Amino acid sequence: MSFEIKTGLFLLDDFVDHHAILGVPVDADAPTVRKRYLRIARKLHPDSMATQGEAEKKLATQVLSKLVNPAYEMLFQEKNRKEFQLLVRLKGKQAVQQKIAVADFSEEAKKLLKAANVDHEYQQQVKSLAQDQYVDLKTLKTSVGKLSELNLVYLMRKGGNVSSARPATSSSPGAAPASGASPSRRSGVSPAPGAPTPSSMGNGPSTVVQDQPQRMSLADGYLRRAEEYVRKRAYAQAILELRDGLRAAPKDSRCHSLMGIVYLHQKQATMAKVSVKRALELNPQDPRAQEAKRHLERLGHKIDMAATPGTPLGKASSGPTGKPAASSNKSNTDAKKGGLFGGLFGKKK
Repeated sequence: MSFEIKTGLFLLDDFVDHHAILGVPVDADAPTVRKRYLRIARKLHPDSMATQGEAEKKLATQVLSKLVNPAYEMLFQEKNRKEFQLLVRLKGKQAVQQKIAVADFSEEAKKLLKAANVDHEYQQQVKSLAQDQYVDLKTLKTSVGKLSELNLVYLMRKGGNVSSARPATSSSPGAAPASGASPSRRSGVSPAPGAPTPSSMGNGPSTVVQDQPQRMSLADGYLRRAEEYVRKRAYAQAILELRDGLRAAPKDSRCHSLMGIVYLHQKQATMAKVSVKRALELNPQDPRAQEAKRHLERLGHKIDMAATPGTPLGKASSGPTGKPAASSNKSNTDAKKGGLFGGLFGKKK
């Protein structure tokens, strides 16, 4: 069974909707998450599946390990949950900015879109869908997709930006504030410490949607544990953590670059090269990826990044810009940096 879901919040940049997987509201607290997880875990436990066939037992094990356990780990731990909930709200704003179409969403989502009491309707809909969510694993993708659609519509409604749900007039109860209101006031979400304020964001959407998730990634918890394993030279465990992190955030360059470093420690240069190249494709300024690339080149494993015409996107701290990065001599490191930054956004050779 493929677990790929392409609806609701899953539509947004390889996002994994852990709330939908567990069948809990986006504002669920730790006790709610734990209670729901234990109920699902009991249902998927081998003892509960004793009367099922081998295929059903195998599927239950996969669902528990690949979907339910990562969701629980993300939402139960206090720091991870707060970071993830902030990211979820940002995804709701991103959906409004991208004008995600909801015409093909489920009837439950469409009903929520028009509900007068959005909070009450949302809680009831989530509770109803979650009740039978894990009864038949063959329909799990459908139920998770519907829950994620509810989450997306709810976030859009709470932002006050879905015009088809209710006209945005000053006299209408619950209407969106005037356009001059800040995003945090419209959504009712206070900015996190260190997050950019509305006055510093300007009018463009890129700061909120792209920059903030880069600092607050779903992979943070996995990365911390992987780094601890690396310090202990427990490289096999570090790789397992990083693989889980990449399932949660496939485009986090830090996971790829650290994976490359772990492979270098294991003297697997070819595997390291693949991970480091992917990290540099995602983020040319990733310091670990840059260092790993230089180390690989000293070992004779060159990572080809196609050149982009024009001025390099980044400059080395010393040395002339535009100098070719062909030499592997250590004295040409700065030149290599210039070539690296200039080549990431061109086509691969």
